[in-house]
Amino acid sequence: MKKSRKSTLTDLAKAMGMNVSTVSRALNDHPKISSKTKAKVKALAEKMDYKPNPLAQGLKKQDTKTIGVIFPTFDTNFFFRVLKGIEKVMHDKGYQIIISTAGNSSIHEKEACQALSSYHVGGIIIFLSYDHDDPSFLIDIQDEGIPLLFMDRIYEEIDANYVVSDDFKGMFETVSDFIDKGCKNIVHIKGSEEVSTSFSRLQGYQEALREKGIEVNPDFIIKCEHESEVKSGLRKLLSKYSIEDIDLITCFNDYYAFQALELLKEKNISVPDDVSLLGFANDPLSTYTSPKLSTINQPAEHMGVQASYLLLDEIDKNRKGENYQYQTSMVNTFYLKRESTK
Repeated sequence: MKKSRKSTLTDLAKAMGMNVSTVSRALNDHPKISSKTKAKVKALAEKMDYKPNPLAQGLKKQDTKTIGVIFPTFDTNFFFRVLKGIEKVMHDKGYQIIISTAGNSSIHEKEACQALSSYHVGGIIIFLSYDHDDPSFLIDIQDEGIPLLFMDRIYEEIDANYVVSDDFKGMFETVSDFIDKGCKNIVHIKGSEEVSTSFSRLQGYQEALREKGIEVNPDFIIKCEHESEVKSGLRKLLSKYSIEDIDLITCFNDYYAFQALELLKEKNISVPDDVSLLGFANDPLSTYTSPKLSTINQPAEHMGVQASYLLLDEIDKNRKGENYQYQTSMVNTFYLKRESTK
């Protein structure tokens, strides 16, 4: 006789007409969920004979000594530096690491998570590339007893540990300091609309201008989905404005700043004599350019260390059957002056 399939969180969510994240929170007595909703969800869960995946119980009793890490790509040094921090802690604690890349694809992110789940990893550190309309696959991973830790962005639909850098504060404080030094006309080359760090850095730039009483000029915000668009965007700006009209160019990251530097050199514009140029992240690239790039330091390796300790703590608490309080670790960023700024 064929066994009936066990009910899952996704089944409950469909039956209730709710998001999977809401059902999960209701079952775990999350304070954001009303008592009425919690009662309805728990009643249906009992009726549908919903039980957490048995793998979750097994993971509480044993440690697989393996964790998974999912990166979007390896096309920036930032990810390598984060991995260095993760390795430093995990290897010291006797853990092996399985690394996967999702190629900036939500479908591949889901496949990577499911593959790591099938390997029975003790936890997963993940850099989500996009906001997911349906986060059920992430909730299902947690339901299996596998902790998720999100890096470099907050995903409001999921209750989990987070490690993010304070991109807003780093850009806000740095731009504010430049304004205090006399810079008034400041350009920002922004990153992809899909990336939350791009939004945070743009907001820091804009808020610094507003707080100092400087009107935000839409022309001075150059939108670039990829670093390959930086030169064309900057050319367009310089066809409308003279370089004398610009004091400082801030960039989404150091790779964008490098592209901007090349374009300025092509036009015989001297950095920093004619205009100052600022990157973000403190990628090793920034020390090999001429002039060396001033940047806002994003302590990637430290973020990897923080993420590792948080994930291991959650794994340990789950194994012991203890309650665990999720945390968001906000890592400071700060200005590093080199040769591209005055």
